[in-house]
Amino acid sequence: MKKKLCSLLLFCIITASSSVAQIAGWHYEAALDSTKEAGFYNIVLTPAICAYLKTDYSDLRIVNDSGKWVPHLLRLPNSELTAEDILWELPIIKKENTTAFTELIVKGRSSNISTLVLELKNTDAERFSTLTGSDDSKKWFIINDSILIKPNKPVDEVQVGFNIHFPPNDYKFYRLVLHNNGKAPFNIIGVGTVEPATGSDTNLVHRPIENPATTIQQKDSVKLSYIKVTQQANYHFNELHLKVSGVKYFSRTVGLYIPASTVHSFNNPGQLVKYFIVSNNSNLQFRMPIIINAPVFYLIIQNEDNLPIKIDEVKTYKSYQVATVYFEKGNHCKLLMDNATATEPNYDLKNLAISNKLLQSLPAINISGIKAIPQPAAAASPANNKWLIWLTIAAAAFVLGFFTYRLVSEMNKSKA
Repeated sequence: MKKKLCSLLLFCIITASSSVAQIAGWHYEAALDSTKEAGFYNIVLTPAICAYLKTDYSDLRIVNDSGKWVPHLLRLPNSELTAEDILWELPIIKKENTTAFTELIVKGRSSNISTLVLELKNTDAERFSTLTGSDDSKKWFIINDSILIKPNKPVDEVQVGFNIHFPPNDYKFYRLVLHNNGKAPFNIIGVGTVEPATGSDTNLVHRPIENPATTIQQKDSVKLSYIKVTQQANYHFNELHLKVSGVKYFSRTVGLYIPASTVHSFNNPGQLVKYFIVSNNSNLQFRMPIIINAPVFYLIIQNEDNLPIKIDEVKTYKSYQVATVYFEKGNHCKLLMDNATATEPNYDLKNLAISNKLLQSLPAINISGIKAIPQPAAAASPANNKWLIWLTIAAAAFVLGFFTYRLVSEMNKSKA
């Protein structure tokens, strides 16, 4: 009986130590609902979860009741459904150039479109234009009457594309009239539109997830406008949506900056992430080349000699992303987050060929409140507390020696 008791105590000590070691270093956790059936489930990476994770998600873990890791697979479901947008050429029915105007009539597609792409010979000029639509090429209806066409010159190319964005329409014909005002016309080579790759199921496409509202502070100088954007937490984002007012026609270069330290200001905004163009013709939605989780960032607008535009709203979005996990029936697991020293786990799941059809139809598992994991008290200074370290080592050695002695004694009695 004593032998069994000693063995049980030793097992408990080892198990407890192992479980504690698995969650050591993580600062937040969230409970996951128990599963009624065995199978794959999705954990949607919401803004609330992402606020406690690194942008590479290397500190995300799922742990079971025994303190063991449950493998997960990070996925961007939209990337599994659609390829890059395809440029579809639209037949030009009519093209007329004069110094007064340029008139283009193109045939639409059977599906809705919301973008016209003009292929132009490289130019540094700009023109205002009007876009109308028709189902019989006789009666025309307005779509947009204030489009500024101002192509951006590519560095090493003689041809440039310019996107005209407008509300989705299914007209059979589109007419674009550019006002040349006595000047030479653009050299327009072709017209097209962009659509997702054929065969993608748009019903399964997930919209980007919007983060909680930001606050904005704007300061205008002679040539520049400075906008400080503050998020409520370290929410991840790779897309910005802007709402602009103050000037009807505009086309401005904007730089997005992330503070490089805790000390930052309008004059010291930090590191440049990307330049992009905001204009009255743009949909004012911009994708970032990286995932950003800065609680504060800056937008600097180059106004040149123009009146400043006013940024009324800045919304941040993150692409829809999930962690896919296989759970046994009735499993009770939790999510662990926030560990600065964690590295990406190497699970078998990412090497397995799992049916894409299966992955697209997975249920999402609910997550309850996020809470802090109690952390051990900060260790005292080693220089002043060497005696405490040695005392701890001695105590551990004593406990281990005691149980070893009892175990050996019991074994010897059994042999006798």
